[in-house]
Amino acid sequence: MGLITETGWVQKTRKHRIHWIHAKRAPAGSNKSGPDKTLSDEGKSGGILFAPPLIGAGFSNEIGNLRGFFRKGYELFSFNYAGHGQSSGRFRLRTTLRDTAHALDFLLERAGEKPVYGIASCYSAIPLIHAAHSRGEPLEKIVLVNAVSRILPRATLASFASYYRSHFAGRLCTETMTGAVRRYVAELFPGIAFDRHVFGTLSRSRTDVAGILRDALFSDPLGGVVLHRTPVLGLYAKQDRVLQIYDALVGEHYERQLLETCPRTTFYPLPGDHFLSCTTSRNSAQRKILDFLEQRPPGAAPESHATA
Repeated sequence: MGLITETGWVQKTRKHRIHWIHAKRAPAGSNKSGPDKTLSDEGKSGGILFAPPLIGAGFSNEIGNLRGFFRKGYELFSFNYAGHGQSSGRFRLRTTLRDTAHALDFLLERAGEKPVYGIASCYSAIPLIHAAHSRGEPLEKIVLVNAVSRILPRATLASFASYYRSHFAGRLCTETMTGAVRRYVAELFPGIAFDRHVFGTLSRSRTDVAGILRDALFSDPLGGVVLHRTPVLGLYAKQDRVLQIYDALVGEHYERQLLETCPRTTFYPLPGDHFLSCTTSRNSAQRKILDFLEQRPPGAAPESHATA
């Protein structure tokens, strides 16, 4: 499938620039490929999906994840956080809020009459919701997939302590602790490169480690944030190891937490893991998302399907 893409920078200051991409499917019979500086309205557009990236990944990852939506006429706008790819600066959690808000402002200025939807997974749900709230809820709808709405260091430490006791009991030493951390992260995020120097595409040399710790321990970016008007679809995997840190059964407690911030959320649990690795889970998620975006009723199912 051919794509028309445009890339550039949101330049806020001389030292602060955000690298972005805007992509859509090439019209049938078109030989266009690569950069297109206009991304004209040739062909029908279902709207623009504004997709903040995952930490340790970049906008190219979002193109792969959302490829099926290009076929349905949707466009994608994504970007790289500070410290990632060609974006400037060093990464910390606080910069994701700034970068997402600036990228959303830029997209809204160029979207014209096209509807803009938000879509995010895991941690990227936090900067997406924060940006939508700070800009007066400009998004038509929001889709959250295995979303993390709070960073809870105590719950994370408790989860790691339980993992350590079950796998490394009686072997306390620096080498064992380092190995335990690596194995713990590998089980949470399988397939993601991780060692003392990198996490995915994020290099330690471009990371403000001390700043990340301060952000995780002392900030609550969604504290007091409520999206009163925006409809939200919340998809979550019952076997998601990341979500199980906060809710062992991933169900009613997880939903209550997200409803505090997004009270107009409709939930659908899915089989599978954090990355929806199973083809059945991915296909089901795509169908639910398209139904939601296109305002087709997703069936006679109740608003929440959570089970113990």
